[in-house]
This record gives sequence, structure tokens and C-alpha cells, in this order.
Amino acid sequence: MKFIPPFMHFMFAVLTTYLLASMVGTQLVLADILSFGLRVSLRDRLLATVHDLVGLMPALFLLITGAFLVAFVVAALCRRFLGGKQDWWYLAAGFTSLPAALMLIKYFMGATLFAAARTSFGMLLIALCGLAGGWVYTRLSQNRGV
Repeated sequence: MKFIPPFMHFMFAVLTTYLLASMVGTQLVLADILSFGLRVSLRDRLLATVHDLVGLMPALFLLITGAFLVAFVVAALCRRFLGGKQDWWYLAAGFTSLPAALMLIKYFMGATLFAAARTSFGMLLIALCGLAGGWVYTRLSQNRGV
């Protein structure tokens, strides 16, 4: 996609990850509510998802942007100095970036900022959201020599 500048590739990757992570986070929280025996209708699920997409935008979008920025720079440097396929480096960067950022925040601040990251399963799902973002980045940046 030569008509899309590399910055936009990055932003599409961040946006994809944000949308997926926000929706995953909402559904994990709602699953916890269900575990208490409470009912959650489809309407409530949709409203909660939309609410979180809007409400999490500033913090989660910035977190993903920062995590991807660091991870993608590291991936580019690793590819340059260690070799290998670009796709694999960016997929690995996407997969590891959010868990690493969330773990660093928990270590230094003592808080889990994203409820979905409180469990290993939730952290895996968040990592898979990052993997999807890395995949979007590699697909958009193919044939550009990025």
C-alpha cells in the first residue's frame, strides 16, 4: 500500500489493537459479573462495549501508542542488526509490547491499569490483540522496505 504513509500504518495498527483490547477488556469484566450470578443482556453488553470504546480512548490509546512505538523501534533495530523476516519481528513486538508495558506499570506504580490484565488469560488475550496490531502493521508496510 504505497499510497499510505508509514505513520498511518502505525496508527492503523494502534487503532486495531485499541479496538480489540477495549472490546476484550469489556467482555472479560462482564464475564466476571456473570460469575456472580448476575444477568447481562446483549443490549447491556453492546452498551458497555461502546461506553468502554469511548471511555478508555485517552488512556488505553496512549498506552498502546507508547508500547508500540518502543516495541516497533526495537523490532526494526533487531531486524537490522540480527536479520530475519520483518513480519516476525513486528508480530513479536506487537505480541509482547502491551504485556510488557502493563507489567512495568504494575511494578513501578503498583496498579493494574487495565482490568483485563489481572489474570494470565486476560494478559494472553491482550497480547493477542497486540499481535493483531503487529499483523496489521506488517501487512500495510509490505513492499515499502520499512
